[in-house]
Amino acid sequence: MQGEVGKSVFIYEPHAASLKRVVGAAKACGYQTLAASTSTDATRLLEDAEVDAVLLAHNDSGIEIAQYIKEFTAIDAPLAVLLSTNDDDPRPALEAMAADAYLRRPAQDGDIDVFLQMATHLREAQRRLLEAERTLDDARTKLQQVERTGGKKTRSGFHHFDSVKDLLVVEVRRAKRYGYPLAILLVGLDPLPAEHELSKPELQREITIGLASAIAKSIRVIDLPIQYADDRILIFLPHTDLPGAEEVGRRIKRRIKRITYRSEGLTVELTASVGLAGISAGDNLTFSKLIRLAASALKAAQLKGGDKVMKRVPTGA
Repeated sequence: MQGEVGKSVFIYEPHAASLKRVVGAAKACGYQTLAASTSTDATRLLEDAEVDAVLLAHNDSGIEIAQYIKEFTAIDAPLAVLLSTNDDDPRPALEAMAADAYLRRPAQDGDIDVFLQMATHLREAQRRLLEAERTLDDARTKLQQVERTGGKKTRSGFHHFDSVKDLLVVEVRRAKRYGYPLAILLVGLDPLPAEHELSKPELQREITIGLASAIAKSIRVIDLPIQYADDRILIFLPHTDLPGAEEVGRRIKRRIKRITYRSEGLTVELTASVGLAGISAGDNLTFSKLIRLAASALKAAQLKGGDKVMKRVPTGA
């Protein structure tokens, strides 16, 4: 493994030989190291430190250092306990130090490598979760502002496209800036037979409500369903790649296919097609281009007989 530029690990180990070994292994993995053999040195080094992983020997000082990190620093990094060979049960040490993992002396290079890989992946997951939470909070705030300034919802209960399109443009720009994936789905009911009999207002209302319910049950809280047109629902999926969006599309399609209406001898079985498009790190698509790609995918799905999920990617992507 090669550590990322700027990645660092804090190590507390009172045994000189073991400390030298662990520091060497961490450096070999590409990590910068802050190393201490006493609690005094440890607290001094940790006072203003920013580290991505922590490795502490299991003893009274190690427990105190773990508590110091939690209570008096801003460090929120994965922590591993370095145990002696006499510690048969690692659980007390893990609990006392609120640790995520443990290693045994003499710590092997491969074990340290695995821990640092775990720390890197966990930190990245935490970063993505934090960004997702911020995106959700921002979206909720902006939607509340839209509602306060006159934004209206359609009979499906979803926001009208014109009320939120500026918000969506901003969110696409944000995704490109921070390099996280984003996808949109365009859901459309497939053509229905005997359309002249489906003009009854009460049946149209039932179909609209059924479609909205199927979509609402298939998406996350962070996702945003929008009435794009009378017969089209746009679903905005932040922090979602194309495979994830395809799974959402299939889930929606399956739910809609379960809907059947019977009234006065008329049976209406619904199916829907889904077109999707998305961006990932490095893409430079605009929101309007995403819409065009999703609309093209939806049209292709319906031309192939409907009840399908299809995606479009830009030429050359």
